Amino acid sequence: MTAAPALQEIASLVEGEPRVVLRRLLTLLCEQLGMDTAFASVLDGAGNRTVRLSAHADGTAGPDAITEPLADAWCGRVVETGGFMIGDARDDAALQALPSTSAFGIVSFAGVPLFDESGTVFGTLCALGREPHTSLNVRDHHVLSGLAAVAAPLVRALDAPPKARPTPTGLAAVADAVEKAGDLEGLSRPLLDALGDLTGLASTYLTVVHEDDGVQEIRYARNTRDGFAVDEGLVVPWEDTLCKRSLEEQRPYVTDVASAWPDSAAGRELGIRVYVSVPVTMPDGALWGTLCAADSVSADDAEAHLPTMRLFARLIASEVQREAAVSRARDEADTDSLTGCATRRVVDPWLAAQVALVAPAEVVVVAYVDLDSFKATNDTLGHAAGDAVLVEVGRRLRAAARPHDLVARLGGDEFLVAARLPRSVAVQLIHRVQGALTFSLPWAGTSVDVRASVGAATTDECEGSALAAVADAAMYLVKHSARAS
Repeated sequence: MTAAPALQEIASLVEGEPRVVLRRLLTLLCEQLGMDTAFASVLDGAGNRTVRLSAHADGTAGPDAITEPLADAWCGRVVETGGFMIGDARDDAALQALPSTSAFGIVSFAGVPLFDESGTVFGTLCALGREPHTSLNVRDHHVLSGLAAVAAPLVRALDAPPKARPTPTGLAAVADAVEKAGDLEGLSRPLLDALGDLTGLASTYLTVVHEDDGVQEIRYARNTRDGFAVDEGLVVPWEDTLCKRSLEEQRPYVTDVASAWPDSAAGRELGIRVYVSVPVTMPDGALWGTLCAADSVSADDAEAHLPTMRLFARLIASEVQREAAVSRARDEADTDSLTGCATRRVVDPWLAAQVALVAPAEVVVVAYVDLDSFKATNDTLGHAAGDAVLVEVGRRLRAAARPHDLVARLGGDEFLVAARLPRSVAVQLIHRVQGALTFSLPWAGTSVDVRASVGAATTDECEGSALAAVADAAMYLVKHSARAS
């Protein structure tokens, strides 16, 4: 599931009546876990459970009002164990003997309890599949637990009068922010606000772990109490962090840091007493960072917030993955795959930005390059030879330019070099470009003589928006003069 649809689905959970909202959540659960059907059930206190609402993966309603003894239901395993997952139940005789196994063709299953405000189990949130599931893992369990925290008040609201229907604290604001988030910061800040409101802890923060550099960065932070703060932008050695200790010791929450980790300099310097942390991991299991909450005063319910924190961490990981994919796609679109130069789409934005920054003693200069007789190279020696020429031209132009200058392949055998530099040295760049494009390239026992026509323009001669067009026109004059002579 891609990040954007997942976030939009989470955002829509609070819109509508409880039954409609819960069905959306159940559909999302099917999609997240790759299951066929999801359902929420309630216990009656007399040893029975009833399916209160169910939905299929395609969003259609599933069966409900199915009551059976808890001991004869898959939900019995969920209540008994506190959470139950199995990828292939065909060899489990006890599960095969349950009436619902054959009735619904259950092969794979995942479920967690639903808790009321007092912490008492009142039902279950479950998903089932009719084929073996080969990848159920602890992350799926965390997602299921996080969604259960959202689902619980919705299930209880199904039978409540409309005016008495509870709304999860802060969820509407979080959903709205998630739906509107355009980047990682836009998503993370409202999640940190909601996490602070939920936990009551003074500081909530998102970190990025740079393991290769051995440091941890506080990327975004929210602090609510004077005298205690985890500073945004802080960079600390990874080895001494509470996050690293938490991960290595598998202790996601600590209620007395001084007793648990008395040798922690970070804990002492920041005055942390209560600490909660969950990892933000990528789909391949790589650690990206951590989502944390901390305070200098005691708190007894830190553990209760872990499922929600893990759900938030999953949303953050999805956004990180989405932004990385967008960045890769942008890099691919901005880079010519053959020559390694920039593509045409980079030119206009780059020139506009440089023209806006040009100082009185500077100019923006553009050199427009068109290779001479390039078609003849392709026709006589083949396109592989032509590609080799283009690659070498790109390499030579980048060598002639400075690292922060622009070298772009506009298409075919046309290139562009642009720079913002002191007016007094602008002509030197043009000469370097011209000199770089007179060479011979060895090829298959012969050589290819490469020449080019180069036209130039500067902001002293024309408006910045016309630079490329004026340089192009100048190049054609050079090429026409060469042919005439």
